[in-house]
Amino acid sequence: MWKSALIVAVLAGSVLAPSRANAWTQPREGFGLGIGSGTGATGVSAKWMMAPGALQFVLGFWGHGDDGSGPGPRQYTHLDGIALSVDYLFEMPSLARTQFFNLDWSFGLGGGVGVATGGGTPGVAAAGIAGLEFNFTKIPLDLTVEYRPAIGFLPGFGIGLIGFTAHLRVWF
Repeated sequence: MWKSALIVAVLAGSVLAPSRANAWTQPREGFGLGIGSGTGATGVSAKWMMAPGALQFVLGFWGHGDDGSGPGPRQYTHLDGIALSVDYLFEMPSLARTQFFNLDWSFGLGGGVGVATGGGTPGVAAAGIAGLEFNFTKIPLDLTVEYRPAIGFLPGFGIGLIGFTAHLRVWF
C-alpha cells in the first residue's frame, strides 16, 4: 500500500514541479518566511510585499553585549530574551537579472524591542537599512544581506555604525 502512495506522490510531484518552477518569475511578490536577523532580534524572519515597499519582521531572541550594550559588533554575545524587529523597506528596481536570480536592493528604516526573560531593562533600538537581495527565479527562495547602522536607546544609549544582518526565506 505504501509503495502505491509513494508512486502517486512522485508522479504528482513530477507533474506539478515544472509548472511551479515556470510560474516563479516574479520572486518579489507575496509573502516570504524563513530565518534572519533584524534590529536586536534573531529568529523567524517574514517579509510581506506591499507596493511600493515591504514590511519585514523578525521574531526571536534578543541579544546584547557583555556590558549590556545595544547595537554593535558585540550585540549578540548574550541571548537572554525575546525580541521583535519591524522594518519598512522601499523596494527598488533590480540591479541585474539572470535566468537564475535577480539581484535586487532595498533601503528603509526599522526598529526593535527586546525583553530579557529573567527581568531587567528592555532593549529599544532604531536602525537604517540598505540591503542586497538575491531572489532566485527557479525556486521560491531569497537570500538577503543588509547593512544596518543602529542607535540603541535602552538599556543604554549607544551607536553601532557597523552592523550587518541576513535573511534566508522561502516565498509563498
